Amino acid sequence: MTSGADKTWKPLALVKVTADYLAGRNVPSPRLDAELLLCRAMKIARRVELYAGFERTVTPAELAVYREMVRRRAGREPVSRILGEREFMGIRFLVTPDVLSPRPETELLVEAALAHVAPVKMPAGEEPAAIAPGEVDAALERMLDAYAEDADADDEAAPATAPLPVGSGRMEFRGSGATVRPGGHPPKNRPRPAVTVRALDLGTGSGCIAVAVAAVLPGARITAVDKSQKALAVARKNAEAAGMAERIDFREGDWFSACPEHERYDLILANPPYLVKDDPEIWPEVADYDPPPALYGGADGLDHYRKIAPGLGRRLNPGGAAFLEVGVRQADAVRNLLLENGLANIRIHKDYGGVGRVVSGEREA
Repeated sequence: MTSGADKTWKPLALVKVTADYLAGRNVPSPRLDAELLLCRAMKIARRVELYAGFERTVTPAELAVYREMVRRRAGREPVSRILGEREFMGIRFLVTPDVLSPRPETELLVEAALAHVAPVKMPAGEEPAAIAPGEVDAALERMLDAYAEDADADDEAAPATAPLPVGSGRMEFRGSGATVRPGGHPPKNRPRPAVTVRALDLGTGSGCIAVAVAAVLPGARITAVDKSQKALAVARKNAEAAGMAERIDFREGDWFSACPEHERYDLILANPPYLVKDDPEIWPEVADYDPPPALYGGADGLDHYRKIAPGLGRRLNPGGAAFLEVGVRQADAVRNLLLENGLANIRIHKDYGGVGRVVSGEREA
């Protein structure tokens, strides 16, 4: 990013220069990151406002704040750590050094689980609802996401098999950018019926999985477990901010240790640590900034799946299902673990790149 101390900057010109600067330092999603950081510097809530206010001049004070954030991003500090928050399923989550930043792959985990308990089907003959005025900004945000992703695709050459970086992935802050208020719904999802569901979130971290499930399923009661007291403190704050705290029971423990044997669940969701330490494909945003206990899963990345899999069958209600996020090239091994431990109807759910990122299995009814 050029100095230009006395230069007058318009938002879009500044975004373009910054994106080129970050791309030259091998930062993933440079344009998207430039937009997000400039929004914070200018105290703008949504990226669409950068484009709507393209004639506005960036003030010297805003520029000074922006330069410092860009300097940190050029050093590969994740955007979520710089901003202290990350959007997941349309909800903004507090992010601290004690938790993983919510990841795009984990949205697939939540969406697959939600589809299992409350599939949304359009009644025969019913036409899709027209976009309400309040949804127009959300549509514009999605268009901007696509634009930023296309622009970034020309600049980055990340290996296709690399784990998506926390806080800097190509799909960062996708969604409407709106915070879910009590009684509201994540903009990405139409409201589902008030299905009575008992769900267990193992290794809750920031609480993003538990909060998202609670927000989309008004009748759900969720137990969220983590062995880190500091992570649980962050998760509780996020649940309170989203208006979901009353429906989530946060517990300290290692996997099933916090759950009495008699408790049964309709859904079990987990995003266990699955990376292999010293893997050269792990990006600096992950290796240098995320808490190591939340990242690494032993020599093959599967240690925690071996701990979780034996307890799934006896903790699920008949017809209930477990959904586990997995690393690249781990889906087949985790599928075999679920089969060995008595689960049925095993499925591998692939991301948009065709990579298996979630493995699910059911307890037979």
